[in-house]
Order: sequence, then structure tokens, then C-alpha cells
Amino acid sequence: FALPQAVLRFRQGFGRLIRNTQDRGVVVLLDSRVITARYGRAFLGSLPTAHREYDSPSDLITDVQEWFA
Repeated sequence: FALPQAVLRFRQGFGRLIRNTQDRGVVVLLDSRVITARYGRAFLGSLPTAHREYDSPSDLITDVQEWFA
């Protein structure tokens, strides 16, 4: 019961950031359970198709800086 509600709120939060095709942004998930836990697929699957990377923290910072440059 709690998982579907959590996934819905997660998706709604993402939707408030990216509203149309001209919007740009970076969403960084720092919780490794999104990748390691079985229920993580439900969270990732609820998001629109986008470029996804799974990097170390230092690589992530570099990638985000380059994206905003």
C-alpha cells in the first residue's frame, strides 16, 4: 500500500520540475536503493524516458557542471 503512494508522489515531484518539452533540468537521486532494491525499478519506471547515468559522486559533479555549461 505504501509503495504505490510513494511512487506516485515521487513522479508528481518530478513533474513539477519538468512541465514541457522546452524545460531542462537535472534530477539527482542520491539514494542507492533506487538501483539496489527490488522496489527501485518502480520508482525509475514511473519517470519519463530520459538520459540516465549511474556514476560515482565525483563523476556526477563533473557531468552536471558540463551539462549546465
